[in-house]
Amino acid sequence: MKNIKGKSQFIVIDFNGEYTNGQLTAEKYKTIYQLNTRNKENSFPLAKSEFWDTDTLSLLFQATPNTQRPFINRIVNGQLRYDTDDNFLNYIKKTYEKVFTATAPHPELLDLMREITNIIGNDIIRRKLRNISYHSSSKAFHIPNDSFFNANGLTYRNKLEGDVNSITIPNNLSELDKFNIRCHIQLIRDLISGYVQFDFIQPLLKRVDSSLLNLSKVIHVTDAPPPNKPVTVISLRKCNQDIKKVLPLLIAKHFYNPHKIAVSNPPDRTIHLIIDEAHNILSQQSTRESESWKDYRLETFEEIIKEGRKFGFFLTLSSQRPADISPTIVSQIHNFFIHRLVNERDLFLIDNTISTLDNMSRNMIPNLSRGCCVATGTAFDLPMLLQVDELEKEKQPDSEDVNIEELWAD
Repeated sequence: MKNIKGKSQFIVIDFNGEYTNGQLTAEKYKTIYQLNTRNKENSFPLAKSEFWDTDTLSLLFQATPNTQRPFINRIVNGQLRYDTDDNFLNYIKKTYEKVFTATAPHPELLDLMREITNIIGNDIIRRKLRNISYHSSSKAFHIPNDSFFNANGLTYRNKLEGDVNSITIPNNLSELDKFNIRCHIQLIRDLISGYVQFDFIQPLLKRVDSSLLNLSKVIHVTDAPPPNKPVTVISLRKCNQDIKKVLPLLIAKHFYNPHKIAVSNPPDRTIHLIIDEAHNILSQQSTRESESWKDYRLETFEEIIKEGRKFGFFLTLSSQRPADISPTIVSQIHNFFIHRLVNERDLFLIDNTISTLDNMSRNMIPNLSRGCCVATGTAFDLPMLLQVDELEKEKQPDSEDVNIEELWAD
């Protein structure tokens, strides 16, 4: 490990938490992130510049390409231009003024302003907004039995302006919260300008609202440098299914994009991304997401496996269900270590994608013993039958089967 440090980095995406103890290497060479969407444990660090990126945010919230991604792009451009706390605070205050001095405002604007007020935690304005409603005949906001908010701004100045000018930004407001506020403000301004239709953007806001609680437990935005250790293990065992679908892609892009830009030619550093139980994120059979989102996820990993090698970025996949992995990805793999497989779909995939496997080796696969595998690929002149030595007990993955006989013994 001393020779590897500074030259190569190994990133393990561990779906089942099998490598979070003494496995792989000594603790001093390993960083472990135990991510948990129920009770926060560790969180994965993202640089601020990486978080405020259209690709990252579109990925996190599964934005549709035609309407929601351009909407996020406008938010990111606005954040990059006006990044200071003073600008952000003024942005919020001016939005209150725009809403309550607009001519024929959309009725949805009131609920959007209530959401912003809840996020910044201003109780005074929250109470006042409860008393405001939309008058459909006059197409204006009003305080029942009191006054209407008109374009002349008189009611706004008398009823709200003083409290709005007293707004402050909470010290504990995270970048995720700031993004949520900017989403609401951007939609408000786009609706006032007639730039978007509410129904096209509202699903994105719903996803942002529902995802923020989980995301805030597993990622944090910081410009502090990450630990510089050769091995990083990211355990997703305690994450829900939505995070398990999104986060591996975010992690892959987090390491791949900066490395591709910074590495010299030929590469003087390498990154090795290792995905255990790879069928969880590289399957074409998933029905939990839209086709466009699934295509984007698979295309990203296909790019890494096709192009990554020339940048010194290598992908290692481990799966007990290879037939569930995209055939395009399997066809781009150069070397295989094939343990016992008996499923006909798995064997059919191997027949049709691995050109270096001969009939004799293929016929051995269903009958391989424990620890035995067929190794084949560009690194081998011929397919080889290997017996892998069993690791010492303390170095084995935490995946041992339960012994029912011992469990039920008196």
